[in-house]
Amino acid sequence: MGQMVCGNCHHLLSYPQGARNVQCSSCQIVNLVLEAHQVGNVKCGGCSMLLMYPYGAPSVRCSSCQFVTEIGAHNMRPPLSVQQGQPPPSHNAVQ
Repeated sequence: MGQMVCGNCHHLLSYPQGARNVQCSSCQIVNLVLEAHQVGNVKCGGCSMLLMYPYGAPSVRCSSCQFVTEIGAHNMRPPLSVQQGQPPPSHNAVQ
């Protein structure tokens, strides 16, 4: 089982592994389930709460204070080699 927080009412939701969507039993909102490699983290520019966002999003709105935090270049998705735990290619390789 997986767990996530509802993006609307903040209730903790449980769902079967592999589910793509989960409907909140409290507010009935359908939440998109994202895997760890599909999300980034950024601190809210208004209240400093840690926010999660899907990679590719230009900004994220805080569900607590409603502040919109822009996703800068420092919060973009890392290269695939870094995500897979491989070191980045060396520019000083001997040929």
